[in-house]
Parts: sequence; C-alpha cells; structure tokens
Amino acid sequence: MFLAIEKRILMSRLLTRSGDQAWDFVVPLALLHIFPGHLQMAALYYLIVKLGVLLMTPILGRWVDRSARSTVIRRGIGIQFFSVLAGFAFFYFLDKQSHNDPGVFLNGPEKIFFVGLAVAGVLASLGSVITEISVGNDLTPLLVPPERLTFFNSWLQRVDLMTEVVSPILAGLLFLIQPSGAHLLGLFLVAVWNVISFVPEHFILSGLIGRDLLGNDRLQGQMSAKRLFGFDFIKLKRNPLLFLIFSNALLWLSVLSPHGVLLTAYLKDEVNLPEFEIGLFRGLGAIFGLISTLTFPYFVKRIGLTKATGGHLLFQLGALGFAIAAFATAGSSWAIYLFLAGILLSRIGLYGFSNGEFELRQRLIPEFERGELNSLSSAMTTFATLILFAAGSVLPQTKDFEYLVYFSLLAVALANAGYGWFSQKVAAGGSVSV
Repeated sequence: MFLAIEKRILMSRLLTRSGDQAWDFVVPLALLHIFPGHLQMAALYYLIVKLGVLLMTPILGRWVDRSARSTVIRRGIGIQFFSVLAGFAFFYFLDKQSHNDPGVFLNGPEKIFFVGLAVAGVLASLGSVITEISVGNDLTPLLVPPERLTFFNSWLQRVDLMTEVVSPILAGLLFLIQPSGAHLLGLFLVAVWNVISFVPEHFILSGLIGRDLLGNDRLQGQMSAKRLFGFDFIKLKRNPLLFLIFSNALLWLSVLSPHGVLLTAYLKDEVNLPEFEIGLFRGLGAIFGLISTLTFPYFVKRIGLTKATGGHLLFQLGALGFAIAAFATAGSSWAIYLFLAGILLSRIGLYGFSNGEFELRQRLIPEFERGELNSLSSAMTTFATLILFAAGSVLPQTKDFEYLVYFSLLAVALANAGYGWFSQKVAAGGSVSV
C-alpha cells in the first residue's frame, strides 16, 4: 500500500513540476518576443513576482496551518490553474497591442496588460508554494514511513532534476511553432500543457487526502492580523530549526550555479565561451545533481541523516574552494574549465545538503507548524535571491563579477557554520531519529 502511495505522490510531483518548468522557461522568451531589445521587461517581471511572493508567503504559511488539507490542495492547484490561463490571456492582449501600435514602447494599455501579467505570475508562484508545502512538507512525512523517507526524497529530487532538464527542451521546441497569423501558438501549447497537468494532479492528491492514514484533519480558526501577516521571530530565534533554514537560505546567495543568470552572462560576455559549451555546462549541472541522489542515501545509512547532510555541505565548500582557486589564476586558458569543473562537483554537495535539509524539516517541524516554518524557508530563499540580483544589478562592469564569486564562497562558509550550530543543538537535544 505504501509503495502505491509513494508512486502517486511522485506522479503528482512530475505533473506539476514539468508544467511549471516549461511555463517558467517560455515566459521570458515570450516577453522578449513582444518587447524585442528590452531585456529589462523580463527582469522587471521576475522582480515583481519575487517581491509579491516574499510579501505574501507569511500569510500563506499560517493559512496552511489553520486550514483543512483538502482546502489547501484545492485552492493551491486552482490558483495555479486560473493564473496560467490569465497569464496567457494577458500575453495575447500584450502581443496584439504591440502590433497595433508598434512605434510606441509600453503605451497605456500595454502597461495595464503587463501589470496583469505580473499579478498572474505572482499568483501562479503562490499557488506553487502552497502545493509544495502541502505535498512535500506535510503529506509526504505523514504518508511515507519514516524508514523510507530518505529513499523517497531522493526520488523526489530525481523527478525535479529530470523536469529541470527535459521540460525546457520540450517547451523550447513548442515555442518555435510560430506560424504566420498565430505566432503565439507555441506559447499557447505550453500553457495548455501546464493547465492540463493540474487536472490529474488534483485527483491524485484528493485521493491521498481522503485516506484514513492522515487521521484528524486541521481545524479552521481565527487569527489576528498581526499573527497572520508576520513571523513570530521571538519564538523562532529560540528554535534551532531557524539556523537550519538560515543556512539553506545562505546558499541562495551564491552565483556559482550552472543555471545562474549572472554566471551565464559572465561566461558569455567576459570569458567568451561558445553557447554550446555554456549549454553543456548547464546540462552537466543537473547530471552532477543526480549523483547526490545516490551518495546521500548511502551516507545516511552509515553515519545518519544529520552528519550526512553536513558532510555534503562541507563537500560543497571544498569544491567551491577549488573552483575559486582556479578562478583566481588569471590568464590561464585552462583555469576557466577547472573553475567550471569545481562548480559541477559542488552540485553533488549542494543537492545532497538540499535533500537532507528538506528531510530534516519534514521530520523535526511539528505538524501544526509546518506551514509557518516552511513558508519562512521559502521567504528567506526568495529574499536571498533578491539580494543576489540587486548586487548583480549594481556591478559597473561584467568583469566585476569576481566580487560576487568571492562573496559566494563566504556565503557557503557561513552556511557551514550555521549548520554546525544546528547539528550541535540537535545532538544536545538527544534526537536519535536524525
């Protein structure tokens, strides 16, 4: 019975992530199609989406804790469903308006449609956050036996990495379908793909929630505005999980990612790497991430969850130290490839730590605080992303990217220190399950 449950959770994850990855990939392409030569429109769109998610996440987390699971799932999927439909509608009107008035950039109606598109993007991201917290952080630890949780989370990560590689490729091919008179057909097909994926996902998750294994569901209740709109940091600062969440957020301050926009721009503009090599580097990043789904369960069996998680984080620091040592060797033709090789190796440590940090939250966060603490984790990673892009936006020249490289190493070192403090607290508390 448990194997059947795990397969259904994995299928729901595959459905939602494949559609989300495809849609996220084509949105900036569609914006550049409508506003050619104006990259700032894509940047502005993502800035609005990230800010909206950051501001609304505390409300979402507390609402999840106070709401019935069936309501959370239904509304999370429903918000995504209608937001993607609305997003395509706004794309259609934006495109139509830009062709009707090609001589003016961002006229009055276009501003309205763009704001509508950004709001739809915020809502779609919020729906995704709701579903992620509900399925990954709440339903999974309830339905998957504790002894299988590490193994199952490794499969969740494999599904995520597979969609990260395959979905953008398929979405890119669909986006190329732009016949005369229907040049948004490719975007429409990707939107349909994403929207259709929500239907079976809803039935799968609704069936899981109806099982007796969940016990008594949460009860709806009233909450003050102060409690609803903010985190209780006085309580949180006494919780060792805060250092775990903080350590994870620090890793999002690193630009040393094969999928990072800033690193990609540096490799193209300053290093002059060909697009093929940059694309290969990005694909290898996902493959090295998959290696962690083998190494992490292996070490958990031998040294335990807490030590295996910390060991992968320390490995990431060592690999990035090697990468930055190569980066500092200016003028050597081979140095850039050693730099990239170190980054690829660091993905094993990063994804291994990510898997462990995710499981520690699953195991250690009380059932009625999962929404609050997991939404805090999401908010902190979003905030870190905003800091990173803000830092990148003030760099006067591409070559000054080196300061972000050294800052990234510092962030990973601080993450190791924070996790070390957390693991000591866990050990002092006598938690034998981790």
